[in-house]
Amino acid sequence: MEIIIGIAIGLFLIVGIVVLIKANRKERAVATVESKETSIPASDCCGAHEVCDFEQIKMDESIIEYYDDEELDEYKNKNASEYTNSQIDQFREILYTLKAKEIKYWLLSIERRKIALPSILISEARTLMAEV
Repeated sequence: MEIIIGIAIGLFLIVGIVVLIKANRKERAVATVESKETSIPASDCCGAHEVCDFEQIKMDESIIEYYDDEELDEYKNKNASEYTNSQIDQFREILYTLKAKEIKYWLLSIERRKIALPSILISEARTLMAEV
């Protein structure tokens, strides 16, 4: 009986930690997006801020933004078809914590870090981006 109670408490602790980590990741993502949205556009801006910003970031290859995903750096130069299920789940967890308009920036970020998105997640990423 004591073993079952111990296991139940352990499971509750693990679930609580996972929930706290996800909540913290979302708070950081929201803070990042809010700081981007409050920026004043340049005087020569065409009015399509999101497009202009993305094109400017895309042209400057030195800009690498992290989305609380530093742990993915260990997959640098790994082939997209070589990931294990747990590694794919690690990518998926990050992908699903992002807002739809952040996904293309995240994809650019991991590309610049020479990290291949697992092949199975490419269609999922496209579907999530289309939800804007």
